[in-house]
Amino acid sequence: KVKAFAPDSLVQAEHSGRNPDDLVRILMDMRTPGQWYPQARALKRNIILHVGPTNSGKTYHALKALKAASSGVYCAPLRLLAWEGADQLRNDDVLCDMVTGQEKSYQVGAKHVSCTVEMADVTRLQEVGVIDEAHLMHDLSRGASFTRAIMGLPVRELHLCGDPA
Repeated sequence: KVKAFAPDSLVQAEHSGRNPDDLVRILMDMRTPGQWYPQARALKRNIILHVGPTNSGKTYHALKALKAASSGVYCAPLRLLAWEGADQLRNDDVLCDMVTGQEKSYQVGAKHVSCTVEMADVTRLQEVGVIDEAHLMHDLSRGASFTRAIMGLPVRELHLCGDPA
């Protein structure tokens, strides 16, 4: 069984009473990336790439897999796309939460979530994950969020949708 990684509780337990500057230094320590995202690293993940030009069906096929799964997460690059993803799932009778930095909408009993990539929960084990526009991991301002989702989502099947360029 994989132990959930909760950075806030670890910091509080291991570093209580420390100077806030020391805590920032500890949290920003980039020397041991092999220890990041233990839940995702413990899984044998099946990674599926959907690569093609705009309107080629990449997201459509990835969302089909998500809809068929018992649980899952759709990570969108934009709030509007997260909203559309939740709407598509809900229209197919899949209970789905929607979480962005600006709004949250929850459905009782939902095991699926549609979110902006920055809001992806890397501690919640899911069956299928979809990261839309994954090629944005190279973006200087938002790339870290895409990299975090790709590396850290604890899902058994990860669908990466992106442009071939």
